[in-house]
Formats: sequence, structure tokens, C-alpha cells
Amino acid sequence: MSRKNATTEHIDRIVGIKMYNSRIAAGLSRQQLATRIGVTHQQIQKYEKATNRISAGRLKVIAKALNKEISSFFEEDKCTLVPTFSERICLEVTHNFMKIQRPEQQIAINGLIKVMSANQ
Repeated sequence: MSRKNATTEHIDRIVGIKMYNSRIAAGLSRQQLATRIGVTHQQIQKYEKATNRISAGRLKVIAKALNKEISSFFEEDKCTLVPTFSERICLEVTHNFMKIQRPEQQIAINGLIKVMSANQ
């Protein structure tokens, strides 16, 4: 009996996309996540592309590394698509912005973005 069918492949793709989106939202590279969970960055890529199936135990470790509940990887919603370049940049900007400690610097950056977007 084949281990793969349309249903399991669909679920594997959803889990991989959720893993990718969660990693990007956390501001982690493949290598950083790989180091946290004890695999290679190539293995992370295979998980995200659903080339390799993720075991239940490994998924628990991944969820912990990404500060997610395991169940969140199985939820089908509108966000199952891989983010566009603009969405990815937005996530990275947001992640980096939150690292800025001084409120006056956050206000200055927000003002710069407002000015730049108004000129478009």
C-alpha cells in the first residue's frame, strides 16, 4: 500500500507552508531553525516544500522552536499560501521594528515610512 495519497500530500503541503510562514514570521533563517531542532538546513527546506514528511515527534520540536501549538500547523485557512515577496519583506520589517528599544526611534521610522508611502 502506498504511503502517499491526495489527502496526505495535501496535509503535508499545509504543514510545510505553515512551518515556512511561522519561520519567516519569527525572523529565522532555515539554518537558525535547523540548529534549534538538530537537523540540516536542507532538511528544513524539504519539510517546508513537503518533499519529506515530518514525524509527530519532530513536529512537536519544530512547534516549540517556533513558539506555536502543534494544532496550528493543521488549521486550514486563507493564509495557506506562501507569502509574496512584499508580504515577506513586511514580516521582516515588522520583526526588526519590534527589536528597536527606543520609542523615539520607532516614531521616526514610522514617520519616514508615512512620508515615503505618501509620495507614491
